[in-house]
Amino acid sequence: MSFEKQFGVIFTNPKLPVLDYLTLDENIEIGSLVEVPLGSKVVIGIVWSAGDTKFDNTRLKQIIGTVNNIKLRSEFISFLKRAHTYTLSPIQSFLKMAVQSLQFHKDQKMPFAYKLNNADYFQITPRQKELVKYIKEQPAGTAQYSKIKKDLGISLSVVKSLEKKGVLSQVVENKSEQEKIFYEPIILSPEQSQAASQIREKYVENEFQSWLLFGVTGSGKTEVYLNLASERIGKGEQVLILLPEISLTVDFKQRIMKRYGAIAGEWHSQLSLNERRSVFKSVANGRLKLLVGARSALFLPFKNLNLIIVDEEHDSSYKQEEAPIYNARDLAVLRASILKSQIILSSATPSIETWHNCKLGKYHKVNLLKRFGEVYEPRVTLIDMNVEETSKNSWISVPIIDQIKLSLEKKEQILIFLNRRGYAPIAFCTTCRISLECKNCSTKLVYHKTKKCYMCHICGYRVSETTECVKCKSSDNFIPIGPGVERIRDEVSKLFPDASSMIFSSDNLLKGEKNLEEMDKIKSGEINIIIGTQLVSKGYNFPHLKLVAVIDADMGLNAGDHRVIEKSYQVIKQVVGRAGRYASDGRALIQTWMPRHPVLQALLKDHGEKFLNAELEQRIEANVPPHGKFISLIISGKKERQLIDFGIKLKNQFYSLNLQDFEIFGPAVAPISRIKNKTRVRLLIKSNKMNKISQSEVRDWLKNISVPNNIYFSIDIDPYNFY
Repeated sequence: MSFEKQFGVIFTNPKLPVLDYLTLDENIEIGSLVEVPLGSKVVIGIVWSAGDTKFDNTRLKQIIGTVNNIKLRSEFISFLKRAHTYTLSPIQSFLKMAVQSLQFHKDQKMPFAYKLNNADYFQITPRQKELVKYIKEQPAGTAQYSKIKKDLGISLSVVKSLEKKGVLSQVVENKSEQEKIFYEPIILSPEQSQAASQIREKYVENEFQSWLLFGVTGSGKTEVYLNLASERIGKGEQVLILLPEISLTVDFKQRIMKRYGAIAGEWHSQLSLNERRSVFKSVANGRLKLLVGARSALFLPFKNLNLIIVDEEHDSSYKQEEAPIYNARDLAVLRASILKSQIILSSATPSIETWHNCKLGKYHKVNLLKRFGEVYEPRVTLIDMNVEETSKNSWISVPIIDQIKLSLEKKEQILIFLNRRGYAPIAFCTTCRISLECKNCSTKLVYHKTKKCYMCHICGYRVSETTECVKCKSSDNFIPIGPGVERIRDEVSKLFPDASSMIFSSDNLLKGEKNLEEMDKIKSGEINIIIGTQLVSKGYNFPHLKLVAVIDADMGLNAGDHRVIEKSYQVIKQVVGRAGRYASDGRALIQTWMPRHPVLQALLKDHGEKFLNAELEQRIEANVPPHGKFISLIISGKKERQLIDFGIKLKNQFYSLNLQDFEIFGPAVAPISRIKNKTRVRLLIKSNKMNKISQSEVRDWLKNISVPNNIYFSIDIDPYNFY
């Protein structure tokens, strides 16, 4: 005899409370994804707790049923709860990233693709032969028609003709299913093998272990952790590899396919709804063994996750700045600890937090001190711009120009690095001398010559390059001030007209296969000069690259937050490390007005560990993270005075808690005072290492605070940005 059970169901809307429902289904339990009636609608919820027995059962509605028999595991629920507790972001926000957006209640349309049959390929037209060759070259041996049309421009009639001849046939394509999985570890160099052995030998099943794989650029860190991933997959376990940029996933998947014959699953915001739904289910049922993804992949309900890898763990892209605000690296460590599994943090320039945890013995450190193949790191030269000159309307110094000439003569590839998108960061009206600003944000508009517009890099607002000045009403009268990568490319084209060049930035990065085509041009050496922003530092390999030229190494060195020195070192070190990975004659030239700066001296003398230790000591002396703790409070709305008054109220109530050893700064208008037409005011709480303010104390404080409806209030634990 079945008995009616009562459960509390949670939703992805933070404004909705946990609501009680009834069910006779014995398969429904805590963690089940269910459909339930809510008002006049049917919505998806998660069975979260036993029901509150104080409610009269006759007033409760029935659970309609489960969603694809999916159940969130207890460890995953525990992870979500602890992520919520640490970040103070609503737990519903984390649930929404993986559940609500998938729209499970909608019927899934399986995508069809075409595969080759063992038929006679000779009696076909040249256009049909082109299609056959194209499908043969696809990693999975299949291709959807939409992709065929996009890449080849072939009509459906050509495809159908080959289908009638028996050359092609339709198959259901499920990209999340891994038909081939690599089991055999690859052959490593002696140093790589030693590093992998250090991690392997200390592995204990059902025991949490965290590692820093600390290796110089080009040392083969990726091969080490893929070797260890192979072993976990060979035992039927799941592996998650987090990458800092979506753009890296396609290239990374291709690398895995070529080496191992394995098709890795992927997870990021550019996937279609069907693809996301398919990956979600295959992760939940355990069929998908290897997943490569952006930070949100951490919030998928793996069935048997035993190894998490965070590649380029120092990268600020792992920090999500919008609700829910979290650092994927830190929450990856949290999830591994709950799973009692291993996590490997990989970087040539580790974050100070990770370095500190190694010093404390919380993380094990494994070193890779040599480049793969006995290749040496690039020689670094500082170009002192106090004594060097540039030509009129030139941003590239003479020593760099001379070195580029020599490299081109040797048929070597060159990378010019400038971390500014567009053509120029500022545009001035020649009549009234005011600069173009965004109408929604308190930022300057950046001139993009290729797009013929001025653009805000925060909200995306654009105006034509022929726009009218808001003050003097003159048209087409703005002049660009300062260089961006587009301006550098113009200069390169004039200096070296016979050399092929390409801009490598988020504005110019193409999607999918087109991106791979562009990357292939770089990897083959077809592109002579790459002009890139920070994106080039994020894990890309350029086999023919010998020379790196950094145009403005001083950018950001004088900014006001405690992370600026660390960030500057990381990005320049990573960029420099792109040079000479496959030969021992890599070179790096760095333009600077501050050649004695500690960051540049560390790069010049290759004092990586010394730099990290010195920076950590300075943090300890200043009592700032990781030694102390920061919590940012961001208040936004329409009326500045109201925001300031609310900030003062928050501050006064915080003082009433009588907490020890803390400081609270603000309220003050944020450095970027307006974003998307909302004024922003900030407070910053600082506490010392010995008596850190806890999230529970902040939560208790905020419980008694009523936030006005016209004010948006967010909390950033361990902030990365202070704008």
